[in-house]
Amino acid sequence: MTKNNNTMSETYQHQITGNPFIREDLTHLCLCPCCGAPDCGEEYMLLTESQGRQEAVLFGGGTFRGYLNYWFYEGITPEEYSRLPEFVRQNNECNGWQDISAECTGIDADDFLLTLESIKNDSCKKYLYDDFENYYYPVFKKFAEEVMRKGQKLYISI
Repeated sequence: MTKNNNTMSETYQHQITGNPFIREDLTHLCLCPCCGAPDCGEEYMLLTESQGRQEAVLFGGGTFRGYLNYWFYEGITPEEYSRLPEFVRQNNECNGWQDISAECTGIDADDFLLTLESIKNDSCKKYLYDDFENYYYPVFKKFAEEVMRKGQKLYISI
């Protein structure tokens, strides 16, 4: 894998123009953990731009944040926490891509792939549904790897 020049510590905002081409729509898998409805309309997008055309993967933000929140608990040591991918820490700390003012923020593709691996290989495996390994993981991984292979930037829109 080649290293993406986009670092998480820097915030890159991206303008969504028009309607991006939706390569995958995972919203049908995203059920609100509170009411059981399809994520109560909280849709996120992984985005890239290629030759002036935006492409995206659409998914439920509440469900995905649920996967990230497994590390937000009492008992994790500072050393364990510091080893988590920055994408996860920004979710926990409500900064970077998860900042209240963020709309479409550049994220590091390598760090995002590390996040996916961390979720997939977590020893807790407390997923509400088994959809992560079967659907989210392969779709997100393929999208992020393609972005890296083409030398593009990866964004998340919340």
